[in-house]
Amino acid sequence: MGDLAVSNVLSGLAVRNVDAASEWMARLIGRPADARPMDGLADWHLPPHGTLQLVRDPERAGGSVVTLHVPDIAAAQAELAARGLDLQYDDNTSTKVKFGQLVDPDGNSITIIEAVAGFDPAASD
Repeated sequence: MGDLAVSNVLSGLAVRNVDAASEWMARLIGRPADARPMDGLADWHLPPHGTLQLVRDPERAGGSVVTLHVPDIAAAQAELAARGLDLQYDDNTSTKVKFGQLVDPDGNSITIIEAVAGFDPAASD
């Protein structure tokens, strides 16, 4: 049996109010949503193969987890601080990645990681 041929990934965060959550996410990503395909949804297209979606689901709001890979976590921390978001990270926690976390207003966990030189998280076991 071969691998499933996945060409894109859609990650969803359950939120109580998509409009309010979109304002916070726009600060995190650095731009407004790319699409509002229907009531209760907001999409950010994150090339090359992913979409981050806010989904109105009050019963599950705050229970989502997503990890965003960045090339330079220190630069991401500075950029997020300029946007009023406090990313704390520890570059001594792992020999493979530097990571930090943010929590959105609904309580969803957003982890930001930078792979340490020579480590490819997409190829890891």
